[in-house]
Amino acid sequence: MRKINICLICLFAARIAAAQLPSLTLDDAIRRALMNNFGIRIATNDATIARNNVTKGNAGFLPNVNLIATETPQVGFTDQKLSSGTEISKPSFTNTINAGVQMQWVLYDGNRMFLELDRLKELQSIGELSIKIRSEQTISDVMRAFYNIIRQQDLSRGIQEQLDFYEERLRIAQTRLDVGKGNLLDVLQAQSDLSVQKTQLLRQQQQINVAKLQLKQLITEGVDFVFDVRDSFDLTRQLDFNQLKTNALSQNLNIELLKRQNGVATLTMKEIEAARRPRVTFNPSFLLNRSDNTAGLFVINQNAGLNAGVSLSYPLYDGNNLRRQVENAKIDIESSKLRQQQFQFDLVAYIDIAYQNYLNALEILRGEEDNMNLARQSINLGMERFRLSRSTILELKQIQQAYDSEVVRAVSAKYEAKSAEIELLRLSGSLIQRAKN
Repeated sequence: MRKINICLICLFAARIAAAQLPSLTLDDAIRRALMNNFGIRIATNDATIARNNVTKGNAGFLPNVNLIATETPQVGFTDQKLSSGTEISKPSFTNTINAGVQMQWVLYDGNRMFLELDRLKELQSIGELSIKIRSEQTISDVMRAFYNIIRQQDLSRGIQEQLDFYEERLRIAQTRLDVGKGNLLDVLQAQSDLSVQKTQLLRQQQQINVAKLQLKQLITEGVDFVFDVRDSFDLTRQLDFNQLKTNALSQNLNIELLKRQNGVATLTMKEIEAARRPRVTFNPSFLLNRSDNTAGLFVINQNAGLNAGVSLSYPLYDGNNLRRQVENAKIDIESSKLRQQQFQFDLVAYIDIAYQNYLNALEILRGEEDNMNLARQSINLGMERFRLSRSTILELKQIQQAYDSEVVRAVSAKYEAKSAEIELLRLSGSLIQRAKN
C-alpha cells in the first residue's frame, strides 16, 4: 500500500509537470509527420528520381557522342628484302594511334522516343501520387494515434473520478467503524478496492505513455520529445453518404494511381508495336589514324578525315517475339482496367460499410452517454445510501463496478465513432486536404 501511495505521489507530481509541458495539437502533429515521416521522405526521393528521368535525352531524342582513342606500341625485329635489292634487318619500334569522335543519332524509330517521353511523364505523375497516398495514410495514422491519447487520458480521468468515490467510501466505512455502527470487514474491503483502483490508475498512466510513444514514432520524434495533449473528441461533423461516395469515386488517390498505371501499360504496348517500324540512324564521325614505324618503308603513315552515313534497319522476322510481346501487353492493359474496376467496386462497398459503422458508432455513443448519466446518478445515490447505512458495501461496490465499465464503454464509443469518421474521410480522399493547409 505504501509503495502504491509513493507511486501515486509521483504520478500526481508528473501531472503537475505535464500541465507545464507544451501542448501538441493535431494540426501540429500532422505537420511534423508530413515533414519528418521516413515513408514520406522515401516516397519523395522516389518521385524526385522519376522527375529527373523526364528528359529528352533519356527518351532517346538526343544523339550520343563518344570520343574514342587507342594507342598500340610494339617492339620487334624487322627483316625485309625489297624488290629493289634493298635489305633491312634491324630492331624496330612501331606505334599505332587511332582517335576520333563518333556520333549516333536516331532520326526515326517509329515514334518510340515520343512514346517513351510520355511514359516517363506518367511515371513522374505516379511518383507524385505515391507521395500523396503515403501522406494520406500517415495523416490517418497520426489522427488515430492522437485520438488514442485522448481516449487513454479520458479513461485516466474516469479512474481518477472513481478514485474519489473509493476514498469517500473508505472514509465512510472508517467513520462508521469508529462510532460503533460499522464493521472491520467493510473497512478492509474498502481499503482493498481503493488499492486496486490506485493500481489501475498507474497502469492507465502507462497506457498514456505507450500511446504517446506510438505518436512520436509516427511523427518521427525521439523519446526526449515531451508534450501534452489537451484536445478532446470532436464529433460535430455531419457526413453525407451520397457526397462521400461521389467524392470517393472522383478524389480517391488510389483510383487515380490505377488510371496512371493503365496509361503506362498502354504506352508500353505502343512502344512494343513501334519496334515493327524501320529505324533510321545518322552516324557521322571524325577519325585520325597514325602509324610510326622506325624500320618500315613508311616511317610515318597518317590519315584523318570526316565521314558520315545513314543506316536503316527494318525487322523482317524475329520468331514472332514482337507479336507475342504485343499480345502480352494487351492482356496487361486489360488486367489493369480490371484492377481499376474492381477497386472502384470495392471502394463503394467499403464506403457503405464504413458509413454504417459510423452511424452505428454515433448511435452507440448516444446510448452510452445516456447510460453514463444514469450510472453517475446511481453512484451518487448509492454513496448517499451507504452513508446513511441503508445499503451494504457489496451493493455499493457493484454500483461502482458498473460505473467503471460504463466509463470504459463510453470512452471507447467516442474513439470508435472518431475512427469511423477518419476512415470515411480517408476513403473519400478528403484527408489529403490537411496537407495543403
